[in-house]
Amino acid sequence: MSKPTLQDIAKLAGVSPSTASLVLSNKGKISDEVKQKIFEIADDIGYSKRNQKVKGSQKPIAVLFHFDSKLAHTWHILRQVTLRLEQILALNNYIMVLIPITYEMDDNEIFNRIVSLNASAVFSMHFGRENLFSQLEGASIPVVVIINSHFQSKYYTVCADNFQGSYEAASHLLELGHKNIVYADFDIHQLPETLIDRFFGFSKALDEHNVLFTEQQKIRLDVNDLDQISLKLQTILSAKNRPTAIFFIDDYLAARCYSVITQLGYNIPNDISIIASGEVLNYDEPYIPKITGMLTSPDLLGKFSAEMMIDRLQHKPRESYVLKIKQQLVDRGSCKQI
Repeated sequence: MSKPTLQDIAKLAGVSPSTASLVLSNKGKISDEVKQKIFEIADDIGYSKRNQKVKGSQKPIAVLFHFDSKLAHTWHILRQVTLRLEQILALNNYIMVLIPITYEMDDNEIFNRIVSLNASAVFSMHFGRENLFSQLEGASIPVVVIINSHFQSKYYTVCADNFQGSYEAASHLLELGHKNIVYADFDIHQLPETLIDRFFGFSKALDEHNVLFTEQQKIRLDVNDLDQISLKLQTILSAKNRPTAIFFIDDYLAARCYSVITQLGYNIPNDISIIASGEVLNYDEPYIPKITGMLTSPDLLGKFSAEMMIDRLQHKPRESYVLKIKQQLVDRGSCKQI
């Protein structure tokens, strides 16, 4: 006879697997009547939570890892962060369990997946869902959000210092003598704070150097529409007062535009300098163009996220909800002195 499962208890008790898991984990606010029923059923069918643990005494921690096609370009850096997370968690007797999700999944479906694993905590990589995070925290399942600053005032967060990174990227162009700079961005999926912080950092650098910037110098591009990108870049580059540099919100957009710029007959950096405020691409691949940009160490993202979570689980919470990691300029030759 097969061992009884959490799903068996839930079915017999007439509750969801997540409710059964919360009761057996002594978590959540469940009525005494439901608790008693679930405990009695578990005893009757011989369910032992010890048999359900993953890898003996190791405690599972879930990682929500999105598999949306719109964000496939971020998997390289997220993979590096995840590997570092796994390494540090293992040293502290935790096992990492990857939960693949998409933005189309509803909160309850994701919540049920987490509690069915008896996860003691959750990392959310890039993915942000306020109601889900509140539901998890309410069930005594702590959450640490990684690479998403949108919820930094409410939930523990480890992310890049996007404001300072953009400030330093823009300062790099200004120090090279560039004053006529175009700012190019796109709708970064589910990361509105990143858009705001990077533009404000860029603007601060220009203000400090007394460089005029108008709304006409800010363009919004569609990364999936190369015809639109080509038309806008052609208009910019053929203008009488042509800019000397383009500041891109990240290297994914910059790489898409790099190929268009060269196809239009312009040379980088001789005709136009380009810089990216954030990095997600794998520059070990030979087909990725070399773009100067601001790198957030995936090793530090993983390390600090793991340490923040371990502190929470050991009841030693940090004083601040958010830890922002300083970005470092990586010069790959796409900017020149003028």
